[in-house]
Amino acid sequence: MHKIKHKFGLIVFLIFTIIAVTPMLWADEISSSVYKNDTVQSASNVKPQLSVALTSINYSSSTAVDEKSQGQAEMVIGLKKTGLIFSEVEGVIGSFSGTKTAYGTIPEAYIAFGTQGENFFAVGIKKQKLSFIDQYYHIGLYQSYLTNDFISYRDQGFIGPQAQLHGDLFGVRAGFQKYFFPNQGPQVREENNSLVSGNRWAKRPPQSLELFGRTNKINYEIREYRLTDIMSHEGETISIFAGPNADRPWVQMSYARKPLNDVPLSRETFAAVTTLIGHARVSPVVTYDEVRSIDFDFDQGLFKSTFSYLEDAPINTDPMPGETISSFQPLKIYGLYLSAQLDEVFSRRFEVSLAAAHVMGGEVNDKSADGEESLVNYSTSRTQFKDPITLGISADIAILKTLPLGAAVRWTYDRTFKGSLLSTEFNYATVSHINFRAGFDILGLESEPTPDSTENFLSQNQANDRLFAGVGYAF
Repeated sequence: MHKIKHKFGLIVFLIFTIIAVTPMLWADEISSSVYKNDTVQSASNVKPQLSVALTSINYSSSTAVDEKSQGQAEMVIGLKKTGLIFSEVEGVIGSFSGTKTAYGTIPEAYIAFGTQGENFFAVGIKKQKLSFIDQYYHIGLYQSYLTNDFISYRDQGFIGPQAQLHGDLFGVRAGFQKYFFPNQGPQVREENNSLVSGNRWAKRPPQSLELFGRTNKINYEIREYRLTDIMSHEGETISIFAGPNADRPWVQMSYARKPLNDVPLSRETFAAVTTLIGHARVSPVVTYDEVRSIDFDFDQGLFKSTFSYLEDAPINTDPMPGETISSFQPLKIYGLYLSAQLDEVFSRRFEVSLAAAHVMGGEVNDKSADGEESLVNYSTSRTQFKDPITLGISADIAILKTLPLGAAVRWTYDRTFKGSLLSTEFNYATVSHINFRAGFDILGLESEPTPDSTENFLSQNQANDRLFAGVGYAF
């Protein structure tokens, strides 16, 4: 699946790169520098971008599929153009040190006419802000995402024409998507009749089945399919809002009818009579979703607050005779966000935030053509968390040779799963375009889960910790 996806993605990236680079012909002067720490402004309205990052990742223990240490290389290619005709292109290509671990995505690649953030018409791949809680907790109902670890995410824009009109107090956003990108998680591949991954954070389907008092292995096979058949599904989005600031309006209501970003898997299963070994032939199936949301933003001076509500209604596809397919239950999510920008108090950059959400529904059940629930479910929940509380701090904690050392801490505790995720990262950018970063991620549970407890993000991964350090260079 991923091999085909990456080849198709590179072709799409080249096409949209050509489209977006065309406006460069109208630029008066093209700058070769994209990252500047000084205050000198470039006269050009076209800024190419090329950055490379190398990261070393270390875990506390090894597993059957990888070692305690892992390397990662990533390259970002793109450009930005401002003016009456503006555009933005960003392509991401990367790989881990293990075999068959390459990944890639195109978050944005569009050309537009008008004023960015206000009134414009755009064609290509462009991000839109339709729901706060959807982006903050990476639910992925509106815009799809790419993630390699279910901690760090990249939003993927909508593919197709989009427009926005904004007056003094009222505005509307609308888009039509001829194609769509599904959510992309850590790569899973077929190997020796099993679905495996070299990524420690990948969610893997069940590897065995309890039958007649004994544990039986499940052999997997990915059936042939065409990626174009998956991506060639249309969708529509519309959003109306009120307020002088289009990025944070007083109120915003959004609606979308589009393919579900979490692609269901259909499978044909059978077991050998003599060995009782299970066999599963799987393939992706596109189903549609209706998404609705409303946000209320209240900003006053240094303080920001948002109340966000999000719901959806998946239109589940019926399984073929003799097959089983994932069935997604509707979601309802309430969220509250508070933040304070305290730069003046600390005489340097300092922001603290607090968020909380409550998820209702969102179960995943694998059902057969006769409506019976399967003994084996690939997944049990559509979201990572059920009742998360998140505390975040982003600040410049020190000044080293006149340049700031930045730190970002994010701690999330789930009141239902009784577990937490702590992520910390330090960044330091030098005047020579070099950026150093280091940090760690730790998953923790208050107690060991019982055999009959619901699986969740905090307990089903192949790693509970990660220490990383890396260096990046922007050309």
